[in-house]
Amino acid sequence: MSERIDLKEADRRVFTASFEDGLVDIFLSCFVLMFVLAPLLSVYIGDFWSSVIFLPFWGVIYLVIRWVRKNVIKPRSGVVKYGPMRRKKMTLFTGIMLALNVIFLILGMFAFFSFIPGRSGWVVTIPFSLMLLVSFSLAGYFLAVTRFYVYGLMLAGGFFLGEWLYQTYGVSHHGIPLVFGISAAIIFLIGLIKFFKFLQDNPLPSDESLQWEGENG
Repeated sequence: MSERIDLKEADRRVFTASFEDGLVDIFLSCFVLMFVLAPLLSVYIGDFWSSVIFLPFWGVIYLVIRWVRKNVIKPRSGVVKYGPMRRKKMTLFTGIMLALNVIFLILGMFAFFSFIPGRSGWVVTIPFSLMLLVSFSLAGYFLAVTRFYVYGLMLAGGFFLGEWLYQTYGVSHHGIPLVFGISAAIIFLIGLIKFFKFLQDNPLPSDESLQWEGENG
């Protein structure tokens, strides 16, 4: 019984450690960057294209992060295979997030098209805040990463803070570029710190150690 608990705890620790290299945080900061630039671009190319234009940007970022994980992270951490329960949990998480994204997309479209000039910006603020809060909370739960809860609260509150800055001080674009720009910078900085700490704590094995392991393997 204790051996089963130890294996379960070891699997949890290995899984959690895989999110401590900072790459997920860096990718999330690029996602948040969309909220910074899209309102500014919508003036020139419209609301629809100001969001669609980020799809190839995310694709490039994903490929870069995948290359870094393969050529920088894996040589230091090795290849990890998770147990069947962990894989089942990740499959469930992927399905839930896919369904939520479709629901949130529909709700977001309703919220966007129901927005009428002159109506309070809180009409759009509330559903988008809930989208981010629920998404990041689920990610924090399924991935066992506590800081994702903090990111969710920070970004969900960002819409309210931006709207307050807009109504109180007249900050442009409902304050979204300013507030989410700061949030993106914070998340990116956390990811960068974690990335360099990972490199420092996990140096590449030297040729001598590899040769010694080969002779004694």
